[in-house]
Amino acid sequence: MKAKVWFGCAVSGTLLSLAVFAGYIITLDPFFHYHGPLAGISYKLDNSRYQNDGIVRNFSYDTLITGTSMVSNFKTSECDALFGGVSVKTPFHGGTFREVNDHLKAAIHANPGLRTVIRCLDQGNFTQDKDYVNYEDIPYYLYDRNPFNDMEYILNKDVFMLSDKILADTSEGKEMTSFDEYMRWQGEYAFGKEAVLATYTRPERSSYDKGLADEEREQTLENIRQNVTDTARENPDITFYYYISPYSICYWDVYIMQQGKLDWHMELQKLVIEEILTCDNIRLFGFDDHTEITCDLEHYQDQMHYDEEVNSLILLWMKEGEGRLTRENYKAYLQRLYEFYGAYDYDSIYT
Repeated sequence: MKAKVWFGCAVSGTLLSLAVFAGYIITLDPFFHYHGPLAGISYKLDNSRYQNDGIVRNFSYDTLITGTSMVSNFKTSECDALFGGVSVKTPFHGGTFREVNDHLKAAIHANPGLRTVIRCLDQGNFTQDKDYVNYEDIPYYLYDRNPFNDMEYILNKDVFMLSDKILADTSEGKEMTSFDEYMRWQGEYAFGKEAVLATYTRPERSSYDKGLADEEREQTLENIRQNVTDTARENPDITFYYYISPYSICYWDVYIMQQGKLDWHMELQKLVIEEILTCDNIRLFGFDDHTEITCDLEHYQDQMHYDEEVNSLILLWMKEGEGRLTRENYKAYLQRLYEFYGAYDYDSIYT
């Protein structure tokens, strides 16, 4: 009899401890799975794949900035001043078109007040398979509405310790991370010619001289339709500000000119632009003809990633309509790119 009583007390004590443990995490909710931030609590925003879903489901906003690391240096304070309203920023470093679009659809479903989306379309990802996802350890248990797999969250020792850290920061008077700072990598890297050239070895020149293959064309269209235009068409009350990532002159050298793929690349750009321009509530922008940016390596930390000054300019340009591609002007835009990048003295980069 005593053994049964002891066993019952042990089980009850264990269950009570687990309930307190879980309740502590649910109350503070550092990943915003159940609710938005509590007033007066110093939440630290620093883990996009664990926090982005909770942000779009449980924060108050009408503008969403999302995409890959290309959007991480955007400042929501600048966005709000230019576009009005209240914005949040949810970057996915190394994200794919499918991952970002799934997130966008979750935001639309959760927030009927969403009116504006700002997103970078990384041109290096155009030809991806439409369902390709770059990471295997995405915490999908936070993304679904299944309460049974929440145990991975509410009984997680690391999340418990994170909750303790949040309370410690609060007691020290620290501020909650702002969306200007969330996932910002500007201060983590060196910029300029020396820094960029240190990130790669220039390949030997090769000859490709083939156009876009049929399978590449089909895969690109499937990717763009599923992960860009279909979502926009399904949500005509939302305005989508999408821009093609302005990579540096070194990207054009390494991935296009040295591989003999200028015609291929321009055909790819044309295909993507024409498909996106079929959707009236997408405002598409291209900035590769801003060669004062793309040819100035002081703005870049590698071949692709530009600094926060460029992010600020992109917000301003999109608000003012600078660089917007339309059915009337996109061919002239592509011709400017072909003439400039086709004739550029790429050897001068290395002198």
